[in-house]
Amino acid sequence: MPLSTEDLVTFVQVVDSGTLTAAALRLGLAKSVVSKRVAGLEARLGAKLLNRAPRRVSPTEAGALLYARARPLLAQLEGLVDDVSAQSGTLRGSIRIAGPMSFGTRYLGPAVASFMRRYDQVEVSLDLDDRHVDLLAGGYDLAVRIGRLGDSSMRARRLGTSNRVLCCSTEYAARAGMPESLEALPDHACLGYANAPTGHIWRFMPQEGSERRLAQHRSMALRGRMTANNGEALLDAARAGLGLTLLPTFMVGPAVAAGELVPVSIPGWVPVPDTIHIVYPETPAMPAKLRALIEHLAAGIAEPFPWDAVPAMAPALPLPAPRR
Repeated sequence: MPLSTEDLVTFVQVVDSGTLTAAALRLGLAKSVVSKRVAGLEARLGAKLLNRAPRRVSPTEAGALLYARARPLLAQLEGLVDDVSAQSGTLRGSIRIAGPMSFGTRYLGPAVASFMRRYDQVEVSLDLDDRHVDLLAGGYDLAVRIGRLGDSSMRARRLGTSNRVLCCSTEYAARAGMPESLEALPDHACLGYANAPTGHIWRFMPQEGSERRLAQHRSMALRGRMTANNGEALLDAARAGLGLTLLPTFMVGPAVAAGELVPVSIPGWVPVPDTIHIVYPETPAMPAKLRALIEHLAAGIAEPFPWDAVPAMAPALPLPAPRR
């Protein structure tokens, strides 16, 4: 009996995702359907293909052999179908995207919407969360990430640099004064980002010039009155005068331009910037719809970024003197 392409696709997705639940999510199927397809494939081949554990599945020796042979064939078949459709200018299918909340609502969401207007037969699921999700386990096709890339098994397309700015409200500046050195930061109320591994550590490097080197950065361990796992909450807290915060310029630019926040300058030092990447799993043949989306995002979210062009992003001088 010939093997079903649907069953092979399901099996490969289970191995890629690591769980039946994640595979079902990515395929848009019930978990029971995924389990039934894998069981049927095992019955037809007369071999156990998966080692099933409570939280994860892994291929047996026979399963690893089938996976190694089937995955590139299926990728080529999918690529062939997509490429034939693309010849007529038609892209179709579904894409799952993950991204950070604040950047997603401001920039990623609009870029995805313009892509969907261009390709009206493509369906997109956009999940915005400040946590770094596991693309394979979550069934995602790609993600936009800001910060260090930790998973070397993923391919990455760099979009640019995300500069950050230390800032506070004028009310806080008048009340507490401004730090004149990095060593003075622990004396201030600092509002920290809880989702990043370095949330309580603010990193700085020498200011513009020949001395500016990432390797020369200084890391300041800070414990403030408030931490939050979302940048919008920190932005609101800074507006309310609760302390200093270190946030991306794409978030604080409008607040600075409106006079709600003022940048804080520490002589000789600037915050270490992050990078913005599109990351996606390695595949033998990338579907045309993903190639098109990546190119669309790279063109629409490209340096020089508009949020870095806000004139008021330069440190405001003079700052209010602290009240005695």
